[in-house]
Amino acid sequence: MADGASESDVKHPRKLPDSTHHVIVKLEAIHVDAPDIDVFPLTYEIIEYDYTSSENADLVAARVRDASILITTTTPINAATLGKAPHLLCVITESVGTDHIDLDECRSRNITVMYSPNATVEAVSEHALAMYFATRRKLTVLHDAMLQYDDTRPNLWKEKGSMSSVLRDSEGRPPRTCQNETVGIMGYGPIGQRIATLCRSLGMQVLVAARKPYDYLPDDVPVGRTPSHTVIRRATVLFVVVPLNAETRHIIGVPELDAAGPDCTIVNVGRGGTVDERALLAAVRERRIYGAATDVFETEPAGSDADSVLLSREIKKEGLNLVLTPHLAWCADATRMNIRRVVGQNIRTFVEGGSTNVVLDARV
Repeated sequence: MADGASESDVKHPRKLPDSTHHVIVKLEAIHVDAPDIDVFPLTYEIIEYDYTSSENADLVAARVRDASILITTTTPINAATLGKAPHLLCVITESVGTDHIDLDECRSRNITVMYSPNATVEAVSEHALAMYFATRRKLTVLHDAMLQYDDTRPNLWKEKGSMSSVLRDSEGRPPRTCQNETVGIMGYGPIGQRIATLCRSLGMQVLVAARKPYDYLPDDVPVGRTPSHTVIRRATVLFVVVPLNAETRHIIGVPELDAAGPDCTIVNVGRGGTVDERALLAAVRERRIYGAATDVFETEPAGSDADSVLLSREIKKEGLNLVLTPHLAWCADATRMNIRRVVGQNIRTFVEGGSTNVVLDARV
């Protein structure tokens, strides 16, 4: 047993994988139940762990060791967490993003990688809209202010007669209604497209950002897209729905936040690391933007300000317009059913040698 992993932390299969038998290991059943599995005419057994902390690479490696098919959600899959894994043939993530999986490491080990697209579209899109309304109307700020009173002083509403000043931006303007919003969308996959549809149905103008290289090639911007620097400058609400990779890391940073308007609110339901958290906090604190909401963080799980500056205890005291949720935009009844279905299909596809939802195919 590897250092940092005790025998009681690891479950063992009745039979090791071979050409007729799969051992399927699910590292994080806390999120979604195991799918219905059909690998006929082969046999299989499944080992589930409620939660596998990514902070103990030895434990992850010990749990992966006997797997031929591995199901994960956010646990990093890399050289350290894979360990030896002599039987592993396929890694399936229940997410759309694969930034937690070291594809080069999997390629070197001849491990196929699959993802689960479209399962979270409705839930994440609706969560994004909920975060927009919460920031635009400063719901958490108003909620906290209502409870700020003591035996000697009432809350601000009772004291001043109105709290409308709380809702004004740095230039004294009240919040926009939907028909006066200009929405910018960075990342136009299925979720970005659904957010655009919902926003248009509310009467918002929608601008879809072209990828940044087009900022410098204005004549080549695809039809229906707008250069990203124009979107950032014009948007009063900006939805960030891009995956995390070398091109998108800190795609929203100091220059972009400086270009945004004082009534702009930013909503990130894509991936942590696509927005510079320190720059975002500074922009909100200095009221250079109206507010921000994020469901994703650069370090996850984010347990304190040691993981993210956005979890600073001072934020609530300062009354900053920040809405933070713990990467749960995906969580909904439809999502759970969709993920179980897609992952089950992925397992069947892999066994049959298909290519649907394959990110990295080690079989070719």
